[in-house]
Amino acid sequence: MIRILPILLIVAFAFGQEKSLPQVKLKDLKNKTHSLEKILDGKLTLLNFWATYCVPCRKEMKHLNRISKTYAAQNVQVVGISIDDSRTVGRVKTMVKSQKLAYTILLDTDQKLYKNFNTSAMPFSVLVNPAGQIVWQHTGYIPGDESKMEAEIKKALTSQKND
Repeated sequence: MIRILPILLIVAFAFGQEKSLPQVKLKDLKNKTHSLEKILDGKLTLLNFWATYCVPCRKEMKHLNRISKTYAAQNVQVVGISIDDSRTVGRVKTMVKSQKLAYTILLDTDQKLYKNFNTSAMPFSVLVNPAGQIVWQHTGYIPGDESKMEAEIKKALTSQKND
């Protein structure tokens, strides 16, 4: 038992650490390149990975729009990141328009950022604190998940105030 304890402590410590995002560059819908660091811009940021062919993604978007508007005054932003590849990326602008998305949309056509999370499910959301550290992740969408998302945003906002 004594030999196992140090290993357990190391594992607990490793998993207790907040993870940081890799520094990548992504294009917006006007083909302008942005660094992830600039996009985060010291704000609490909800990154939401989606694709035009993902039905649960479309259902989640109206909630993300509302969350974006509700928390904007508290230095919170929502950034949608389409992982459509070169064959389907042409549909992104139409989707954004039809869903009336008011938050920033970026393109990760090569999935450089998305692949860092070792997931293949969508939608996939990551909450990043102003220091660029991941404080929460969530895979998939079922009705009610938006409440969990908002609870995590509120928790992160409270944590910022206490720091």
